[in-house]
Amino acid sequence: MRKQLLLIMLAGGMASCTGDLTGLNNDLKSPEEVPPGTLFANASREFMDVNAGANQYINVFRVITQYWQQTTYNEESMYQFDTRSISGAWWRDHYYYTLQNLKACRAMVSLASADDKVKKNQMATIDILEVAAFYYLVTTFGNVPYSEALNDEVAYPKYDDAAAIYTDLLRRVTEAHASLDPTGGSFGASDLLYGGDVAAWKKFAASFKLKMALLIADSDADAARTAAENAITSGVFTSSDDDCKLDYLSAPPYANPVYEELVESGRADYVANRTIVDSLKAFNDPRISRYFQPMADGSFAGAPPGTKADFDRFSPIGEVLHEAELPGYLLDYAEVRLLMAEAAQRGWATGGTAAEHYRAGITAAMKNWGVTDAEITDYLAQGKVAYDAANWKKCIGIQKWFAYFNRGHDGWTEVRRLDYPVLPMPQGAISGFPNRYKFPVSEHNVNRRNYESAAQAVGGDRVETKLWWDKN
Repeated sequence: MRKQLLLIMLAGGMASCTGDLTGLNNDLKSPEEVPPGTLFANASREFMDVNAGANQYINVFRVITQYWQQTTYNEESMYQFDTRSISGAWWRDHYYYTLQNLKACRAMVSLASADDKVKKNQMATIDILEVAAFYYLVTTFGNVPYSEALNDEVAYPKYDDAAAIYTDLLRRVTEAHASLDPTGGSFGASDLLYGGDVAAWKKFAASFKLKMALLIADSDADAARTAAENAITSGVFTSSDDDCKLDYLSAPPYANPVYEELVESGRADYVANRTIVDSLKAFNDPRISRYFQPMADGSFAGAPPGTKADFDRFSPIGEVLHEAELPGYLLDYAEVRLLMAEAAQRGWATGGTAAEHYRAGITAAMKNWGVTDAEITDYLAQGKVAYDAANWKKCIGIQKWFAYFNRGHDGWTEVRRLDYPVLPMPQGAISGFPNRYKFPVSEHNVNRRNYESAAQAVGGDRVETKLWWDKN
């Protein structure tokens, strides 16, 4: 009691000395003004972490897409996603950690006394990253809160139609691209993806627009073609130097999140999945030795999907994924060339043939994993690898699946969209192949009326329900 009284007296004495009590109401843990760059850096890192990660409570897309197989817990490989509320974590990390930070960043940019050209570039860059975050939400759930999502005055935001959201996202990325002025600055060193290089952001915006365009190629061919050709004309990636990536550091909490799961955790939760191992073998693909470690006899073995695999009986995840500083990728040149291969096959203007883009995409994807020029030449010379215009969805789909090995969500999206490769049903599967995540339980409990409307609108809140772009 005496100690508490002394503290009260000291506080009163300090207040009387200053003569200004208003500062006592300031929440030092939630400041009203924060440097915009700090918020942008935090949003970027959170966004990259959730998409690059391998945490079984958040990102299990490598398991769904049968790159990895689980050893300790196998529920997710059996398409059981409710046990650990995975959909809620994916929802939270995009809305709260990414989009809310970007919203706050936008407000701080408005208040800042920076040069007008700099502020305009910052606003456009924020918009581009917001578009990317919403892209990963709508391709995961379908209808989601959008127009009211970040409105503090709306306690129970409505769900917008996913196709309408997508149309608006294409508009926004187009306008943001046009707003960027490479003669001005932006976030500088606080930009963890491009170091404040506005010209690089313009290339990324165009390239991401191309990616978005191909997603709706089967559901809205005219809009897709217009967006894709406009993106290519605007200037997409021309080499791997343009890749959008986050260079992680050597120690947590700034190490690659895959490192944290495979090394820092001290656990052994994942091994190779049989589906990808057998496919890589069938194509004589040299990436198998980069993606996985061999067994004692030098062979590679993958565990059957859906099983609780014995760690010692199957190939561990490759050593390169155990590196703390392994970059996390959002979009790369290899993907852009494979997207252009598809666009060319559909008869759209790309400045090259489908086969040319296809070969360039495979080459870039393999170089990303340290495959030698000689190995690439031998790989491309195989008849089974050669571009097949008559079966282009299978041809491009399998190569994209190989290339997306460490980008599980993108691999999942392309498997859903192109329908290749055809993945086998896991042992003990509790549902059909998951085409979406179910809405979070929190939405069911708190935003019930809007949740029910959204569930009906998408065709049922089930994992098997196909999204609007996945109709063929």
